[in-house]
Amino acid sequence: MRTRSYPLAGTGIAAIVAALVAAGPAAGGESWRSQSLRDQPTTGPNGIVTTAEALAVNRKMGAERKAVTEVAPGVWSLSGWGIASSFAIDAPGGWIILDTGDSRQAAAEMRAQLEKALGRRIRVAAILWTHSHYTNGTAAWRDPGTELWGSEVLDSFRQGEIGLTPVSGVALSRATAQFGMFHPRTGPDSFPNVLGFGPEKLAAEADYVPPEKFFPYGEVVTRTIAGETIEVLPMRTDTLDSVAYWFPARKILVTNFTVTPFIFNIFTLRGGRYRDPMVMVNDARRLESRPAELLLDIHNVPIRGREAVKAALERNVDQVQQIHDQTLRLIARGLDARQAAEAITMSPTLRDGFELYGQVESQVRQVWHAERGWFGNDVYDINPLSVRDEARLTVEGMGGPAAVRRQAARAASEGGIDNWRWALRLTSLLLTLDPADREARAARATAARALGQRTTSANARGFYITEALEMEGALRTPKGIPVTMDLLRRVLGTPTPEKLAETPVPLVLDYLRYLVDPVKAGTQRFDFTVAVEGDPAVYRLQVRNGVLIPSAADAPSATHVRLTRAELANLVLGTGAFPDTRPALRGFDAIFDRSQFVTRETLAERLPVSAREHP
Repeated sequence: MRTRSYPLAGTGIAAIVAALVAAGPAAGGESWRSQSLRDQPTTGPNGIVTTAEALAVNRKMGAERKAVTEVAPGVWSLSGWGIASSFAIDAPGGWIILDTGDSRQAAAEMRAQLEKALGRRIRVAAILWTHSHYTNGTAAWRDPGTELWGSEVLDSFRQGEIGLTPVSGVALSRATAQFGMFHPRTGPDSFPNVLGFGPEKLAAEADYVPPEKFFPYGEVVTRTIAGETIEVLPMRTDTLDSVAYWFPARKILVTNFTVTPFIFNIFTLRGGRYRDPMVMVNDARRLESRPAELLLDIHNVPIRGREAVKAALERNVDQVQQIHDQTLRLIARGLDARQAAEAITMSPTLRDGFELYGQVESQVRQVWHAERGWFGNDVYDINPLSVRDEARLTVEGMGGPAAVRRQAARAASEGGIDNWRWALRLTSLLLTLDPADREARAARATAARALGQRTTSANARGFYITEALEMEGALRTPKGIPVTMDLLRRVLGTPTPEKLAETPVPLVLDYLRYLVDPVKAGTQRFDFTVAVEGDPAVYRLQVRNGVLIPSAADAPSATHVRLTRAELANLVLGTGAFPDTRPALRGFDAIFDRSQFVTRETLAERLPVSAREHP
């Protein structure tokens, strides 16, 4: 229901009561639904069932086919090799490459196509990265003497995304859902545009080399690179290492995820750290002051002409600010996150046709929670029943599981946006009580697929169709191996011995913190130093109150342990006994919980996915 607000007409009790009555829900009030949902889907190539808007995304992003195009004298766009374009500029001192692509193969193909179009070989003087996501084709572009430029925090951000982390299983399994990695490649459930992709994209070989020359974080600086004067501006969008490049002599702006055919994702359904919208907005103000005549965003087609660039910048930045500002306005009216998401009103020119990646309601909820935290207006949420008890009592109050199954089946079969949403809610209750409930799973698959086919949002479609496939037991890897989201979480969250061996020792020791089970640790205390082969440093490990504290040590302590890299990996994975059995260390390796890991005999080696993030 839409929430309406009326100012108090007076200060007396009667006026307050009258205002409260007036503010109540109107009889037969209109039902709410996201503007990203459509009543009628359409059928696209390969039998895809989706919305017309979703089918237009590739064209809007310039990703319909692989193409090398001269977009200005000496400036080339390399598009169609994925969700992002790269750019090549013929500078006085050699070629400048902006972003090196998704993989070694993609970069090699781009360079070959560029040189074919030019009719000659090129010499790359410098590689400039907009941010850490598209850095994997470095070797194909790098020539002797090529300078590698990026933000001083680019490498640390990249390692933070692909490195050893306790949340990798959750992050990566949810990414497989959002991007539809295990959806069929043809037919109604296949992904309609480049905002989704298959597992082979992330399995491709990476040739990353860290930047060797740096731009200071958060500062505007000017550098001369390959004989070209370039102003570097912080443009923090989906990652905080993101920068924009202004070529004043050419009147060209190059950006990442700043000017696109869709609303910027303040929140992506797969989850992630908060993308503060006002950081992006304030950074973008600098771009608006540059008299650009050509704007090249890696996720868009080139935008030409001063007025067109100005209008596109204004639209994209104002979309983000309006979502932020209107959310705070709704907070001030007393609405909680869900109510604010339902009540948000945007200028039609900023919303209509632009919910192609995420959807506005998701962004509103993220801003609400960032500003106010998780607690809304309902005191029930402070100490709610357990999820299972709440589901049980609700189902009982509705007449029991059989009655709820009938309602869910009827809603799913009768169809319509409201009915499908209701079927999902009812089956959420039923599957909480019995995850194997066949009738509930069937109704849920029908409802989830129908909504996935009718949303303009790529993020939402990915999750809806993944849910439908999982309910039917049809979520499969390219090798035909059936999987569930829970299995994917466990497989993708289990570090391999090879991963542990290549990770710096301090990060591996830090990872151990998140494996400590406070029940197993109990009141035990440990305090010793450790040295690991290949690392000259000495580290101290303390365990107290069920908490592990790793730190640097000046010298070995009386209790000192030497580990090989294999033994350190065994400690993390629980695949081997702790090699030191002295009384002071007895029981140390038993305080860790490794139940979320899978063995090497499982699916782990057969899932071709990596930890690399995308917008």
